[in-house]
Amino acid sequence: MVQLTLQEINALDQAHFVEALGSLFEGPPWIVGQTWQARPFANREQLFQALCAVMYRAESAQQVVLLQAHPDLVGRAALAGTLTPASTSEQAAAGLDTLTPHEIETFQRFNAEYRARFQFPFVICVRANKKEGILAGFAARLPHSREEEIRIALGEVAKICRFRLHDLVLPTEKEVSMDQYNYEISYGKACVPLYRVYAAPLTGVVPIPESSFTSRENTLFAAEVDVEVFGGNFIAAYTEGDNRSVVATDSMKNFILRHALDFEGATLEDFLHLLGQKFLTTYPQMERIRLTGRELAFAAAPVPQAGGFAESNVLFTRSNNDFATAQLDFARSGEQIVVTGHECGRVGMQLMKITGSSFTNFVRDDYTTLPERVDRPLYIFLDVHWKYADISDIARRYIPAEQVRDVIQVVFHEFVSESIQHLVHEMGLRLLKRFPQMAEISFAGQNRTRDPMAVSEIDPKIKVYSDPFSAYGSIKLKLARKNEG
Repeated sequence: MVQLTLQEINALDQAHFVEALGSLFEGPPWIVGQTWQARPFANREQLFQALCAVMYRAESAQQVVLLQAHPDLVGRAALAGTLTPASTSEQAAAGLDTLTPHEIETFQRFNAEYRARFQFPFVICVRANKKEGILAGFAARLPHSREEEIRIALGEVAKICRFRLHDLVLPTEKEVSMDQYNYEISYGKACVPLYRVYAAPLTGVVPIPESSFTSRENTLFAAEVDVEVFGGNFIAAYTEGDNRSVVATDSMKNFILRHALDFEGATLEDFLHLLGQKFLTTYPQMERIRLTGRELAFAAAPVPQAGGFAESNVLFTRSNNDFATAQLDFARSGEQIVVTGHECGRVGMQLMKITGSSFTNFVRDDYTTLPERVDRPLYIFLDVHWKYADISDIARRYIPAEQVRDVIQVVFHEFVSESIQHLVHEMGLRLLKRFPQMAEISFAGQNRTRDPMAVSEIDPKIKVYSDPFSAYGSIKLKLARKNEG
């Protein structure tokens, strides 16, 4: 294989340009031919993006013809040894040239089923997969619609093109110099507010002793969403000012709002999961994303009804109390989009208990001015976050943030604590006991206990407190289940 520099590529006439790069795609080299007009290219990424732009601008019928030019994996051509050199080496790198007879039969059965459903062969970047991942990709993609599969398959064609391009074209001096540095980059859109009315109600919540929460109407489903994109596909935006792999954050905002209308779920986690799947399916240049959501809490207003008061079904008041949060990370695994990390939470709790808390027997020295308090009013700010042992339990055995809040409040109400550390440990134990699907629970607390100012001479339980010095104590705890077995 003869490698060329970008300078040599830019100097080629159209015929020689096509001759040099025609093997980047299977079938007739129309994509390469049209890309020639976009010369000169500053680097390989710019050339790659120009090639992809031609492919994605093409009519759907022409895109399908491109897909149809790809050989079946472990198909007749592969077994007969008549594939192109590029396809032969790629299938061999994935271990597809050393299959057992049973594995060959499995591939051919999948090939036939896929072709019958979509009228083109199964396309996957085998250099980014092994045989197990390819077979899993067959199973995951067969239920898709034809439109979805065309989009996914084109994304795989782009991946194949990138690998082949790097085989054929040498990096520029600047690309080589970039190898001296480690880059960590991301970009996205923060604080996108949405107010969806008449979302699906949350039902089927398993009751627990500490909470009356078993359902939520979702007449008003309101949240604030952040999206953050990670990966190296848009590095040229930083190093070259080349934005051709950059999805505008304004588009991200509109994407979130538009899919809020399509949303059929009932929880913040459901909505983030929908968005994650949609983002990575729609934008193949996105490698990994993080979606964070914060509940914009509203409560139904009490209004007169039938001689008394009842909750309005049309009027809601904005709550400034604690609220639910969720964060889901997504990445590509072969042809599948998977959740690679998650965290759910209830944040902003402010709880004050007027009796039933002590803080005594702590270290005392020349720096100590705090008196021991056998029974004090305890005022804390508290954020709590948890993770599931099995991510699929977010859908199957959902843990409502409202129930988590209620468990915390009940423990605070019942438990006579010797410190805030003692208190949050008891809260953690109760939550892990109450929710077996919860893998870990973490707390971030602030001691906001007020200072005593005056005591009634008539009744000593009547006291006045005021805000203390502005500094506050910080308490953290994480409890995670040990691996069993």
